[in-house]
Amino acid sequence: MGVSFSHALAATLRQVLPKIAWAAWGIAVGIACDRSAWYSARFLSAAAASMAGALASGGAASPLLVCTVSFVMGSRLRVVGLTGGIAVGKSSVSERLRQLKIPVIDADQISHSVLRKGKPAHTKVLKAFAKHPGVVTTDGDINRRELRNLVFADKALNRLLKKCTHPAIRAEMLWQIARLSLWEGHPLVVLDSPLLFESGSAVLCKCVMVVHCEQAAQVARLRNRDSCSEEEAAKALSAQMPQEAKMARADVCLGNDGLLSQLHAKVDLACRGLAAESQKHVWR
Repeated sequence: MGVSFSHALAATLRQVLPKIAWAAWGIAVGIACDRSAWYSARFLSAAAASMAGALASGGAASPLLVCTVSFVMGSRLRVVGLTGGIAVGKSSVSERLRQLKIPVIDADQISHSVLRKGKPAHTKVLKAFAKHPGVVTTDGDINRRELRNLVFADKALNRLLKKCTHPAIRAEMLWQIARLSLWEGHPLVVLDSPLLFESGSAVLCKCVMVVHCEQAAQVARLRNRDSCSEEEAAKALSAQMPQEAKMARADVCLGNDGLLSQLHAKVDLACRGLAAESQKHVWR
């Protein structure tokens, strides 16, 4: 039995190691072309594509081509983070970016999609919150409003929810980054995430834009949007990272205390600078 296992292991290594070697070649090409930090989004997304291409292909020339092309294309990518507290107007900024034909990855939409029935994260949340009344519906789904109220009020449960969902959310983010850069060829993409700093996703970004407003306006907008009480609004705000802390880590701060047209003008100005920066690259 030991001999059979050794033979099987040796055969597997003979198949896998050459492919890993071609993937390593792709990574070397990426470093030479882009000279980017290993933790940058363009490096990680292209590395994932290179590894997948090498492991999925049986020949030598094909993985080499996949690795090289993936990195050359991926190195052009510039990921810009967009974040801000609840009800500050971040959605208005995202909408303006889309009007400017800049692709936006919406972390909120991803978080909703990973909690659909049948998804692994959905199952994890059901098991983790099964003992909390009102979270699990009679048909075995998740009462999202009740779950949100629960995690806003309890930091330990908030961490538990993140543990259940964030791995799937991060995986989908990386997939969308790779798709937008490697297949669709966008040199600039925005990652819209309310928990950009808290989840560690800011490490994927070349720079970060933070939307902010006065707290009184934030509370008023939240109460109007969600039809919630002042106490519920206060709990929601207290469960989030303070605006000042986010602004301190931002590269661009977008104040939203005026008219929508004024916010759009700020977004347009920021995007002109980002577009110019995305053209400055060693591979042309």
